[in-house]
Amino acid sequence: TSIDEIVESALAAAHPEPHLRWLDIGCGRGDLLRKIRDTWEPAELYGIDPIDWLDQDLKDDVDFHAVAAEHAGHLPVADRVLLVEAIEHLEAPWSALRHAAGLVSPGGRLVLSTPNLTTLRHRLELSLRGRLTSFRPDNQPHLSPALPHVTERILAEEDLTVEPPSFAGADVISLTNGRIWPASIRRRYPALTSISVILAASRDRKAAEQTPVLIHSGE
Repeated sequence: TSIDEIVESALAAAHPEPHLRWLDIGCGRGDLLRKIRDTWEPAELYGIDPIDWLDQDLKDDVDFHAVAAEHAGHLPVADRVLLVEAIEHLEAPWSALRHAAGLVSPGGRLVLSTPNLTTLRHRLELSLRGRLTSFRPDNQPHLSPALPHVTERILAEEDLTVEPPSFAGADVISLTNGRIWPASIRRRYPALTSISVILAASRDRKAAEQTPVLIHSGE
């Protein structure tokens, strides 16, 4: 399914390794954390969500915090910080993103996925009806469109190095009763045919560990 592809693509962008500290922001029931636990031998797993609906089998392995993403700045730093299909649900997405960026350890990575607003379907609906497909009035959980250039700018302001975006999840072809774009077309035009955009950013280990040197002028 498209969500499975998005999750796999986000994990690949995180460059997973054994014995890392992971933080999943907007973890929900914990499906992503379970995949990390069962595959990558993490040193620590953290999850946050405003509501505690973490699955019971994860309770002993995940340090869960029932807190909104906008108030996550108090958590320990992590080697991998994930916001998979989460930022569009937030009331203050840019504050949350700055908090998340601040939790990336030296040498760590942040990966974010969110609805891709550049698809052909979005463009067609915006031109004909003046609205974004992923943010229709009846899609109440989606609050905040996240434009990639704004996301990239904020991550850069938080001293992360942003990589070129990638895309995942086959979008529906407009006016076809639910047909999705074939893989051959998606490989050629991923930005136009994929429902999710994935942004990855890293914190340079050496730059983060440098200590500023104060130079005092002599009298």
